[in-house]
Amino acid sequence: MKRLSKNSNLLLASAGAMLLLFAGCGKNSDSEDQPDQVYTVSRGDFNVLISVNGTLDAVKRYEVKAPAVSKQGLDIIEVVEDQTQVEKGDLIVSFSDENYLDMVEAQEIKIEEAEKNLMILEQDYQMKIADIVSSIKTATDNHRVSEEVLEKYINEDAPLEKKTFQQNLDAARQDVSAEELNLASLKTKLLAAAMGDEAARQKLEEQVESSELRIENLESDEEKAAYNLRIFKQYTFPQRTRKLERDLVKTEMGLQRQLVNSTAQRVQLERKIKTQKRLLQSFVREMGDLHENIDMLRVVAPVDGVVSFGNPDPRRRHQQQKDITVGASMRPSELIGTIPDLSQLVVKVDIPESARSKVEVGMRAEIRIKALPNVRLSGELRSISDLPSHLIFWDRTSPKIYPTVIHLDSTDAPLRPGMTVEVELISDVIRNVIYAPVEALFVKEGQVVCRVKKIAGPKERNVTIGRSSSSFVEILEGLDEGDRILLGREEL
Repeated sequence: MKRLSKNSNLLLASAGAMLLLFAGCGKNSDSEDQPDQVYTVSRGDFNVLISVNGTLDAVKRYEVKAPAVSKQGLDIIEVVEDQTQVEKGDLIVSFSDENYLDMVEAQEIKIEEAEKNLMILEQDYQMKIADIVSSIKTATDNHRVSEEVLEKYINEDAPLEKKTFQQNLDAARQDVSAEELNLASLKTKLLAAAMGDEAARQKLEEQVESSELRIENLESDEEKAAYNLRIFKQYTFPQRTRKLERDLVKTEMGLQRQLVNSTAQRVQLERKIKTQKRLLQSFVREMGDLHENIDMLRVVAPVDGVVSFGNPDPRRRHQQQKDITVGASMRPSELIGTIPDLSQLVVKVDIPESARSKVEVGMRAEIRIKALPNVRLSGELRSISDLPSHLIFWDRTSPKIYPTVIHLDSTDAPLRPGMTVEVELISDVIRNVIYAPVEALFVKEGQVVCRVKKIAGPKERNVTIGRSSSSFVEILEGLDEGDRILLGREEL
């Protein structure tokens, strides 16, 4: 048998590579003509389909993960079976808490030690504060005493001392004046008694000499009193005042130094206490985290549904799934499984790179469930990935595919995520044409031929074909409506 022309060969090869499905087909022949072998040609519409396999999945899945705890290994000690119906709050997986109990015990020791150290620091702080208060009080008292001594000296002692010196000087001057008056009186009497009694005159002379001697002594006392007053004013009072002022400054500096040192000591102690409190708080938080981790070791269902272990992504089917069984170990945050929302299901398919240009958002789809052959579903293509990925995600040499999502028009109760489905995407509708099944055509001597059933027997007829689908081919010339053609190449 010779080959078809290039265009016809490509059409038939493409059609033969796809599933043979009937959609919008014409009428079969009468029952006596073996309807599975004879087809009556008609005019009408037929669909150009793209057939792919896919998987049912939920629009939303609630992930169930191992707890995001420390880097400790998570050993499973209790677990439900895969595909178990659970209610919200039911236990799914329980992990061993043995390591965490040891850590809790060690943390309790840390907290107890930190509390003890904090108590010692607070006691030291109280004792040190008492010493600081006492030292400040002593320094304050010294400063106050110095200030009072200076004030008392300037306002009381020094004026009194000065007054005393002044009084002594005034008294000395009065004594000198009084004696000078007495001397003048004696000299007057002596002049009066010069011509008189010699004994009286002699006595007066003695009194005058004695008065003059006394005046000399009194003048010496006056000079001494004046000297004492001058020394007080020029030396004693300024020096004493300066000394008391220096003492006051010294006690004031001592008070300031004591205040600064006391503040530094208090701040240092308070900083130690604050640091110890932060350390204690961190230990308490760590203890709280440990208890939270222990509580997290019981993984419960977030919602009602059926728990499905493993990664639900069909593109990861070549990746070995971990067995979720007692004794198995998991990593923190590792995926245990999912609980799908059964109220909204979609079909996930992988469009081959060769068919990407033939599909677009909004296309209609017909869906058959392999596990439920009597169920027929329809849907709409809602999304196509902009970028391709590999069929086997870790194998860069595997074919490229475009992950695609089809939303179902309705959801039947028996449907479950993970069911395998056959999807036919309606790429085009060829309208108002004469068409024939693909299996009724064959190539003979370079021509597309079909066998028309006649009373005298089958008769071969050359036909000219046009557009095609996986099931039907448009007949441009060679057949008319009502022609009955054989679906096999051999004689009946």
